[in-house]
Order: sequence, then C-alpha cells, then structure tokens
Amino acid sequence: MRLSAFATLVASVGLYTASAQTTVTEGSTTTHRANVDNDAGEVYVYTGGSFPKGTSPNTFSFLWDIGVPGSTGYITPLLVERMPAPFYTAYNVRAIGQGFAVTVTSSRQSIPFNIVEDVKVTPNLDYTFGYVNALVNASGQEVETSRGTVDMAYPADSGRGVGPNSLNLWAATQANTVAVPLGAIIGGGLSGTDVPWVEFYPRRTYSAQVQGTVGQ
Repeated sequence: MRLSAFATLVASVGLYTASAQTTVTEGSTTTHRANVDNDAGEVYVYTGGSFPKGTSPNTFSFLWDIGVPGSTGYITPLLVERMPAPFYTAYNVRAIGQGFAVTVTSSRQSIPFNIVEDVKVTPNLDYTFGYVNALVNASGQEVETSRGTVDMAYPADSGRGVGPNSLNLWAATQANTVAVPLGAIIGGGLSGTDVPWVEFYPRRTYSAQVQGTVGQ
C-alpha cells in the first residue's frame, strides 16, 4: 500500500530526528581495578575529557566489585564546568543528579543520570562529570554518606579514556562529607576553593563513565 504524502512527510521527519541525535560516552572503562576509596562522602571528578556542546547526560555506569557482595553505598552524579583557577584546574558544580543506593557486585552497574537541579544540557565544551559517595538533597547537602563505591587505580591508568580525545584522568577532593551546592568550586588549590583536591598529582582512574545524547 502506498503512503499518503502526509504519512511520507511524517516518516521522513521521524527518520531525520533519529539520525540527528547521537550518543556520546565520557570517562573510563568499567573494568576491575585494584582499589576502592575508604573516605566517606568524598567527591570525584573526571578530568580527562569533556562532553560535546549540547550533551544531555542520561546514564552513569560504574563497577564496584571490591568488598563484601551486597554491601551498600551511595552515588549521586554531578555535572561540573571547568574553570580557570590560581593553581590547578577547578570545576564549578552546575547540576545535581538523583542519588541512588548501590551494592557490591561483580557486574557493571548503571543508574539514571536524572538531573534534579539546574543545567540539563551542556552549553559549551567545558563540561564534564563527577560524583559524590553520598545521597544529597537539591541544595547539595549530604544526607546519607558511604565509603568508596567505584573501583580505582592509583596512579592513573595510561592510555586513552572511552571518549574521543580523552584520557583516564580523575581527581578526588580533600574533604570527606562535603556539601556540593550549585556553584560550589571543586579543586583549584586552597585559595578561593570550596572543596580542594586531596592532591592533583599523581592522578587516579575510576571505573566510571557517563553516556549522553547530543542533538535534538
């Protein structure tokens, strides 16, 4: 049966919309690494790459296979923007995701990257992601905390990350059990920083990545 002119137009628009949207992944492979952090409520930022402009994050994937199977921890994804700083690069918290309870298991896990506060689509090329080992409210205050929930290599793995032109580089904050409200400055040295790095060198690698869509 032949399609009407209207049906043909609808079909072509639908195909165009689907083809105009692409998927992007940033971060590191969700493979076994030798360690896991023991600090509670700490923040970790992927510093090895950035999202393309116009990215909508939708999934946070990770591996946590170190510890007693079934043990519980927490992850809240964050969207952060790279910014100049006096010493090391700093990151501004631009969006807070929904937090989830997670457990130790031998398999890769994924949680939704549901942004509950502020930026939902990256407006420039300076956006990357991070996460905190905690459940936080819309104001960025930690309400439940846990120790590390993602496998870690220290120092960082060599080679490329999973995104285009990316590396396996991450950084961790100095303070445990911290607030991450919108506008909080992470890293960048002690001066003018809300949450400084525990160290910037050597870097680390965490078994986590974020998938998103680019375009309409």
